[in-house]
Amino acid sequence: MRTLSRADRRQIGVQSVEIAARLLKTLAQLGGPQTLKDFSVAAGLSPAKAHRYLVSLIREGLIEQSSIDARYDFGGAAREIGRAAINRLDIMRIGAPLLVDLRNVLQQTVFLGVWGNDGPTVLYWLDVPRPVSVIIRPGSILPLLTSALGLVCAFPVKSEAEAARKLADVRARGFSLVRGDLIRGIDAMAVPVLDFKKDLVAVLAAVGPSKSIDVSSKGKSVRELKLAAKKFVSQIG
Repeated sequence: MRTLSRADRRQIGVQSVEIAARLLKTLAQLGGPQTLKDFSVAAGLSPAKAHRYLVSLIREGLIEQSSIDARYDFGGAAREIGRAAINRLDIMRIGAPLLVDLRNVLQQTVFLGVWGNDGPTVLYWLDVPRPVSVIIRPGSILPLLTSALGLVCAFPVKSEAEAARKLADVRARGFSLVRGDLIRGIDAMAVPVLDFKKDLVAVLAAVGPSKSIDVSSKGKSVRELKLAAKKFVSQIG
């Protein structure tokens, strides 16, 4: 028996996961719903083995079986994953160069965010050199009502009391603004990127020291953020 090297051991995966992934990738390459026989042949598996994996994939919502002709196709969970992957790819592809331009024009820290499963989520962040930098790592979850990103993400959500007042202000101005709410001495503003259905696609934001960032309603920061959002919308597929 061959002794596995340390590099080999690091590469050991879970075979059952790889086989399930093979089934999903095979289905993606086939033209529509498939019978068990055709599906298993295309995946290079016996029908009995393919069926065992399909049972688990159906339980997880990744595959569904028609009650009419028993053919297999992608389930709701697979479609949701696909949409999320496409949206994130487009958001980063479109948003990254826009953020570079924004940072260069505003000379402020800028970032791109979305409404994620766990709340307002930072996807991409570009800083500017300062004695004291504001750094929030990609993947950070920001508070809903005390961050510029959060307030825009809450834009389409119905809330109560103070939240309703804050959101009404965001809707009226077309941008959110926090002045030291999250970090003392640091102001931030954000604008929504809305698609043709007026659904929130992403959020563009700028953040900086209170003494250096222009947060006036008709100032350069708002103007450039809204212009970038308009360019973003024009590139959404």
